Amino acid sequence: MKGMLTLKHSLNDQYFVASVKNAMRILRLFTPKHNEIGITEMAEKLHLAKSTVHRYVKELVQEGFLVQNTTNSHYRLGLSILALGGIVQSHKEIYTDAKPILIKLANRFHLSAHICVMEHNHVVYLLREMGDRPAKLITKSGRYNDLHCTAEGLAILAFKSQAIIENVITQPLKKYTDYTITDPMILKQQILKIRYDQYAVTKDTYATGFISIAAPIQDYTGEVVSSLALIGKSKNVEENQYDEIIKTLQKSAKKISELLGYYDH
Repeated sequence: MKGMLTLKHSLNDQYFVASVKNAMRILRLFTPKHNEIGITEMAEKLHLAKSTVHRYVKELVQEGFLVQNTTNSHYRLGLSILALGGIVQSHKEIYTDAKPILIKLANRFHLSAHICVMEHNHVVYLLREMGDRPAKLITKSGRYNDLHCTAEGLAILAFKSQAIIENVITQPLKKYTDYTITDPMILKQQILKIRYDQYAVTKDTYATGFISIAAPIQDYTGEVVSSLALIGKSKNVEENQYDEIIKTLQKSAKKISELLGYYDH
């Protein structure tokens, strides 16, 4: 009996090591130039059965290491990998040409300018420019926040599928301030308005005294993949500046979309 238990334990260890190795092999397939891969391609490159790869991918998705692109069913690296540090840089490279746009925005409005992406029900801050008047920050490159309380997150979420929106807003949502919206019905209305207006504004919803204004960015397929946001202290933004900021932000987001290959004919 003791021998059988030892053998079983050994087999479990072997299976665990093999599973970890195969999971790592899957993650290593992703590069800045090859950032989305389907199950079939993974199986061919790794010489594994599609059913085996699918099982590993399912686990990696559950842990946040991979996320699925619902438009083509391919997978890309998720928030858990981004949070490790190194992969953030590869995502940044896609937006390298947009840096002058961020600098110009930050200097013009004296607010920190960001490019953000949505990963695993969070908004991740990829790029940030402070401008010529550095101020106290509530964000940093590589950090992530909840979607429901940030304009930069809502400006992406509003353009996702109904299933994704429902999944986000029906989760237990943290109330950061007295102004944080956590009611799913009210959030739905807010999301519909953002989708119609093509921009989002949140004030005091994540941190009291701070405002965020964001516009969606589209890639070459027309999908909203990121957001362009200006974030700073509310007292530094006059009421009569809102229209100017929003129009400039939308125009800048359109320029970045064009850098990603999207042209609105």
